[in-house]
Amino acid sequence: MKRILLILCVAAACVAQAATAFPDLGNARIIVLANNLQNYYINYDESSRPSYDDEQGLTVKTQRIVSMMVASNADIFAFCEVEAKPASLDRLVSEINKQLGSEVYASVYDGMNIATDSYDNAIKSGFIYRLATVEPYGSNYATTSTTYYKQVMRIQAWTEKATGERFTLSMNHFKAKSDAASRAKRVDNANWLVSGLNSSSKVKDPDILIMGDLNAEMDEDCIDVIENAGYEEQLLRYDAYSYSYIYQSSRELIDHAFANSTMASQITGAAVWHTNTSVSYNARYSDHDAVVVGLRLGEDQGEGFDQTPFPSGEGRGEAYKKIRHGQIIIIRGGVEYTITGQRLY
Repeated sequence: MKRILLILCVAAACVAQAATAFPDLGNARIIVLANNLQNYYINYDESSRPSYDDEQGLTVKTQRIVSMMVASNADIFAFCEVEAKPASLDRLVSEINKQLGSEVYASVYDGMNIATDSYDNAIKSGFIYRLATVEPYGSNYATTSTTYYKQVMRIQAWTEKATGERFTLSMNHFKAKSDAASRAKRVDNANWLVSGLNSSSKVKDPDILIMGDLNAEMDEDCIDVIENAGYEEQLLRYDAYSYSYIYQSSRELIDHAFANSTMASQITGAAVWHTNTSVSYNARYSDHDAVVVGLRLGEDQGEGFDQTPFPSGEGRGEAYKKIRHGQIIIIRGGVEYTITGQRLY
C-alpha cells in the first residue's frame, strides 16, 4: 500500500504538507533508508553549518525528519551530515519513539563525540534501527583511516532477526562539488571505499550495499571506480530517470544505492523518495531526497542487474537496460543499442 509522507511544520499550529507517495519496493521484509540531513546539529550554537540558530529551529527540523521516518516505516536509517556527537541520533530516536508511543528504534553506538576542528570533522554518518526486525552485527567501522573522512564513511553489518540472514551496509558522504579539484577528491573517496570494503576485518558479510551522498552523477570517475569494483547502481535499475537533488533547476542523481551481485539478487526494489525536492523550500528538512531500498535477505529475486526489465508503461515494452559511464545500453532481442551522452533523467 502506498504511504504518504507528511512534513509537519511546527509553529503555533502544525500544518501537514504532502510529499510524493512512498515508492513501491515490492515484497520487501527490510526497508533501508539513506538521507543527507543537511547539517542536523543538536549543539547549533557551536557551528555555523546549521541553518537554524535557536531551539525552535532545531525543533522544526527534528519534527520534519521524524515525520519522514515514521511515514517510511523503515527498518534501518543511514544518515549523513549529522553532528558527530551521540546526542544527534539520540534526539531523533527519542522523538520518534515518543511519537510511536514505545521503544521501537535505537541508534548504533559509534563512539564519536567530536567538536569542530581544523579538519571540520564535526559531522558524521550514523545508523538508527528498528529493534524488532534487525540488530547490528559487529562494531561500527570507519571505512578509511584518512582523518577528514573517517567520520562520514562508515560500515555496519546487520542481522535480520527473523531469518538470521546478514548483509553489510556502507554509508558515505563524499567530497562536495566545491571546486574543480573536488572531482579528484571524490575519486580518492571511491578508492578508499573500495579498499575498505575489501577488508575482511571491517566487512562482516559479503553481501554489500553502498548508500549515501556521493556528490557525483553517473558520468564521474569516482563512480567508475565503484562500478569497476563490481557494484551496480540499483536506483537506475528500477528507474532510469532517477534524481535526488536539484541544482539551478537541473535534476541530478548524486545520492546512490550500489550493490554487489550477491546483494543485488536480494533487492526487491530501490527508489528515490522525493521527500524534499517535491515540497516548497520552507517545508524541507534537507536539500537531498531520501533513497530507499527493499530487501528479502536469503532469497534470490531474479537473474541480476544486467537482465532487468524496464518498469512497465511509457512504451518501454520488454526492453532491458544496462547503465554505464555516460551510456544507456538497451538490449532487445539479443541486440545491444547504445545511446551515449544522455542524461539519466
